[in-house]
Amino acid sequence: MADRVGYTEGWNVAAGGAAQIDREEAVEARIIGLKGCGKTTLVAALAEGRGDGHVATVHVGDARVRALSEIFIPKKTTFAEFKVREVGWPEASGRKGEMEKYLDALGGGQVYVHVLRGFDSPMLGEEAHPAADLAELDNEFVMFDLIRIERAFERSKKAPIPDSGKKALLKCQEHLEAETPLREVDFDEADLAFVRGYQFLTLTPQLLLLNTESGAAADLAALEGPARGRRIISFPFPDALEVSQLSIEEQAEYAAALGLPGPASEIVAQAAFEQLGLISFLTAGTDEVRAWPIRMGETAKEAAGAIHSDIQRGFIRAEIISYDDFITHNASMKSAREAGVLRVEGKDYIVKDGDIVNFRFNV
Repeated sequence: MADRVGYTEGWNVAAGGAAQIDREEAVEARIIGLKGCGKTTLVAALAEGRGDGHVATVHVGDARVRALSEIFIPKKTTFAEFKVREVGWPEASGRKGEMEKYLDALGGGQVYVHVLRGFDSPMLGEEAHPAADLAELDNEFVMFDLIRIERAFERSKKAPIPDSGKKALLKCQEHLEAETPLREVDFDEADLAFVRGYQFLTLTPQLLLLNTESGAAADLAALEGPARGRRIISFPFPDALEVSQLSIEEQAEYAAALGLPGPASEIVAQAAFEQLGLISFLTAGTDEVRAWPIRMGETAKEAAGAIHSDIQRGFIRAEIISYDDFITHNASMKSAREAGVLRVEGKDYIVKDGDIVNFRFNV
């Protein structure tokens, strides 16, 4: 390939061709919860017309992206996104086979969105008991992980596990038998890398969503203990579904009128990103305004790889301004540069959420 000097011209995404994500698959979440809690309604609200009933691609609602799009009037506006898949709780009949299917369906999820029923259900003939529901599924997940460890030790008779691996698994077993989920356990880097290969359910981050009655105040205090530090968000899913069927311009106003903190796609997506330690940097220009999700703590050179491996490989420097500074200085790169808030950073700069970035590179 011939050498070329490139940069994200005019704060657009790429020079010399269309940008593409070239390093990781999209973030995936699994929607879990007991029967009748509202998982399908949630997926529909998150999908905003883009799903097929049980699977959806969720746009991470970001007011900064919308504002930049109004300023630059680009040909294209692209939000960060992630995929959600509903995983139905197995029926009591045929439990063994159904459970195997259930466990298979949970695979590949980087975060579990656990839905809890906060309303009485005439269909199920049951009053709401979200704390008990949470404990039930938590206990099932602990049991599943203990079974995986037992099977791992059984297989080790034919395919030995390294001593360090055995030690890590025994540590997992000890905590699980004490009913401690593995996401609460401190592992060193080597042990964590090893145990991740077993896809333990209790190691996966969780976000708790309480599906409430419309207009009813949620009693979150009763869930704080069982939640064990997990974030809890409460809103009525049917109301969120109504909001999702409106235009973007109407959603925020109608959500506020219904007493919701915002559209479901914004509430849930941002919370899921926080659970995964993700932030978004921004690129902006007349071709495209776009949010790029990266891991918190990534350097400018690593962040460049979110756009394309060529930009990361040929990284020279990054021109950076925070979104807030850009808006404060009349949404003008010229004014920001004159004020000294538009900076040139090297490869080791730690990218922050909301940074507007222009990469310069040589390939």
